[in-house]
Amino acid sequence: MSNTARGFAPRSLLRLVLIAFTLVLLPLILLVIQNARSLERVTSLAQEGIKNAVVDTRRATDMNDLALEMERYIRRYVVLENPELRASYLRLLERYQVELERLLLGIEGGSLGASLQHQLVGLQNLGQLEIEEIREHADLFDDFNSATFKLSELTRSQIDERIELVRDHVTLIRQQLWMLSGALGGASLLLALLFTYLIIRPVRQLEQRILSLGAGIEPPAKPIRGPAELVALGGKLQWLHLRLRELEAQKLQFLRHLSHELKTPLASLREGADLLLEQVTGPLTAEQEEICELLVHNSFRLQDLIEQLLDYNRIQQVKVHKELVAITPLIEQSLTAHKLTIESKGLQVRMVLDDATVLADSHRLKLVLDNLISNAVNYADAQGELQITATATTEYYALAVANTGDPIPMAERERIFEPFVQGSQVRTGVLKGSGIGLSIAREAAISMGGDLLLHSEENALVCFELRLPNLTNQGITHE
Repeated sequence: MSNTARGFAPRSLLRLVLIAFTLVLLPLILLVIQNARSLERVTSLAQEGIKNAVVDTRRATDMNDLALEMERYIRRYVVLENPELRASYLRLLERYQVELERLLLGIEGGSLGASLQHQLVGLQNLGQLEIEEIREHADLFDDFNSATFKLSELTRSQIDERIELVRDHVTLIRQQLWMLSGALGGASLLLALLFTYLIIRPVRQLEQRILSLGAGIEPPAKPIRGPAELVALGGKLQWLHLRLRELEAQKLQFLRHLSHELKTPLASLREGADLLLEQVTGPLTAEQEEICELLVHNSFRLQDLIEQLLDYNRIQQVKVHKELVAITPLIEQSLTAHKLTIESKGLQVRMVLDDATVLADSHRLKLVLDNLISNAVNYADAQGELQITATATTEYYALAVANTGDPIPMAERERIFEPFVQGSQVRTGVLKGSGIGLSIAREAAISMGGDLLLHSEENALVCFELRLPNLTNQGITHE
């Protein structure tokens, strides 16, 4: 099919559809015509057979009646000696002879037909004899009636044979129609599959390119083959991909420059705010201390935002460097960094970990853990619970970070991992979130060959699960 499709490349989608309908319907039209002709032939054959059978059967019955009438008239003539009876006998004899000739044209009389014709000659002569001679030879009618009855039986037998032949012929025509229907129906099906492939193939290529655009990966370089409209659409998608790639490069460059440009004035701002808060330049009033604390607080928030922007930019550009990493120390470091918030909210931390190591990029793995734990701490209920569990299966290593709190609405679960998207839940941490933490975490997980999933149900913990490939699936085993 592929070679056929490669040699047949219509320039227009409309032309392809019209050709497809024409070629698919052509075998079906031929099948209808052939079926009509076969039906007409069978009908004609059946009508002719029925007509001949009725005529021959009626003729054979009439001949039996004529034979009996002839015998009755000749015997009455012998008794009554009425010339009219003799004339009637001869007329019946002539009529019988005509009917016999017509019947023998429709059936194969064989020796029986020749015998009846010979007997008719004797009966013709019998009608010319005197009465006494007729009386002496009247027993000729016994053989004649018997032969006439046998001819009637022979007629019925041959009619049955002809009906059986017609039935066999109809059966043969029906078998031929079934074979022809199967062949032409199969041809239509093959043509339908061929044109479906010719139409679906470029559509699927377009679908793959659209999915590639959505996933941010390089689409296939192979050009789309098919109707001109779909080929042109493929070219536009390729242009769109190049344009999006340029915009993505410009965005990353802008984030990189912006982050670095903001760090220098931010450092000066933080240094000045710290000096004022430490009252190096002199004592401050309560209102001035509040303003200084506000400056320090927002400088920390701005620094956190800048670092997240740098992390997002780094994930997009820096290559992954995988190594064996122990999970437990990284989790403990992240919990230590959020110790004050955990204690201030009265959270209970429960950990079920093992001493396993995973093959991952240590910086990206720490980035994922920091974001997940920070997210869980800041969105957890006061006096709530924070659970961290790690399990290993034959396929992947799973690390789950869960917290008590309001479940994430179903409408927000698909977009919660998009950059700069925040859910409707209220964040209760010290700093307001930027909306790119989960996006950074998922990008980092995917770059290491894993994934980041959300499990959030009613009356259950809000759980984010990090899945990384197991060491055995990557050709590495512990020694």
